[in-house]
Amino acid sequence: MPPRDLDQFRDRVYRMMSDMFKDAKPLGYQPDQSFSPPMDIYETEDHLVVLLEIAGMKTEDIHVTFDKDVLSISGFRKEPSSPPKTRLHQMEIDYGRFQRTIRIPFPLRSDDFKASYRQGFLVITVPKIKEPVSLNVEVKIR
Repeated sequence: MPPRDLDQFRDRVYRMMSDMFKDAKPLGYQPDQSFSPPMDIYETEDHLVVLLEIAGMKTEDIHVTFDKDVLSISGFRKEPSSPPKTRLHQMEIDYGRFQRTIRIPFPLRSDDFKASYRQGFLVITVPKIKEPVSLNVEVKIR
């Protein structure tokens, strides 16, 4: 194989290996105390909508609170029980505690929160209002 072809081959293998393992956690990986699930926040003309990706949880393990202008979402995702692992090749799913806190820049109707959890997504919808309201509310998830 000519040197040029060998260099191209080596570069391709290096790129392939880098892509394959770029997000993988090393063997013996111990998760941190907490993780931060991905979240989308958007608003419509009348509502604020928060979408959080947290698959593999029960609704009773998810807590949503709103106090003044801060929305907090927290919980604990348990690692599923499985047969003893003899060879762990890759571990990308985070387990343990999580918390996301969002400061809301406009008034919301905190007495009319709607939260649902389906297919691994928590969707929180809150109507906007004109005057600020300050309450400490725990939101029930359906």
